[in-house]
Amino acid sequence: MPGVTLGALTGDLSPPTKDDWLKIGVVEKLYIYPVKSMAAVGVEQLTTGVSGGVVGKLVDRQFMVVDKKGKMVTARRYPNLTLVQPEVGEKELILRYPGVEPCIVSVPRDNSQLKGEEGEVWGEGCEGVSLGTQVGQWISSIILGDSQGGLKLLFHNKDSSSRPDKECDKYLSPLENKDDKPLYADGYPYMLLSQQSVEALNQKLNENDKAGGLQVEETRFRPNIFVSGEFPAFNEDNWKFVKIGESAVFRNVKLCTRCNFTTVNPKTGTKESNGEPLKTLKNFRSPEDAAEKKAYGTSPFFGVNLGLENVGEVKVGDSVWISLNSRQI
Repeated sequence: MPGVTLGALTGDLSPPTKDDWLKIGVVEKLYIYPVKSMAAVGVEQLTTGVSGGVVGKLVDRQFMVVDKKGKMVTARRYPNLTLVQPEVGEKELILRYPGVEPCIVSVPRDNSQLKGEEGEVWGEGCEGVSLGTQVGQWISSIILGDSQGGLKLLFHNKDSSSRPDKECDKYLSPLENKDDKPLYADGYPYMLLSQQSVEALNQKLNENDKAGGLQVEETRFRPNIFVSGEFPAFNEDNWKFVKIGESAVFRNVKLCTRCNFTTVNPKTGTKESNGEPLKTLKNFRSPEDAAEKKAYGTSPFFGVNLGLENVGEVKVGDSVWISLNSRQI
């Protein structure tokens, strides 16, 4: 398929100067996920924070469900988490779930000195303030069927990420910085995906009799920035630096590896019984480089993880520019 390239970035990785940009597309949609694994919130614009997108009090992955040991609880195991609709206010968080009374919980924004509890995201330590028994019981009842299941909702009450510094691998992720740390997102502050890539995946699914006619949309893959333009599918793999609007600049840190979260239908809160679209992605988007195979196994790539190079405002409809050294010869 045209445009498919796999592997870490190579060649000229120098930051672009003022005139070293090529306009390649536009921003179609923007998303923030205030609570890890819960429903997306579509926004018209966002401010680029170092640890993720921000719209007023709406901050990407600032809340996270954890178990009794502080380990993250996600839709990979409990797919109906994606049906919980979060609404973030000045001093409160409202969670809504079909057929259940909403849960309203106070958020202690004014006290960053509150002692945090330990949490864990993919083995990385982090901190957060527990929002109490009421919301823990509400979430436990919905996803465990037991209000006494012991789940907690953590709030990241500090502005900067509590995650450890990145241990940069100059081969696998040459544009990564040690500060490319999200709050509670899996790995990085931003994820970008293109409409062309989603359409190409849907074409592959159409050609696969075992996919059962499945067609997917971008929300299944939880991008922050969804773009389109006159470029081939998967071309975003090769964009080294990305500028959006007047001043926001991002670095392409690493291709985004995919897991069984892609099998969760965010509209129904259930998993596809046939393991799609993950199986199809593995057939044509799995690592080919030996070092990547060792690091990521057979986890396929779809979308790109971004680190923030320069702050700015990003809006739906903004032009998307890439550094000239990203062009494929």
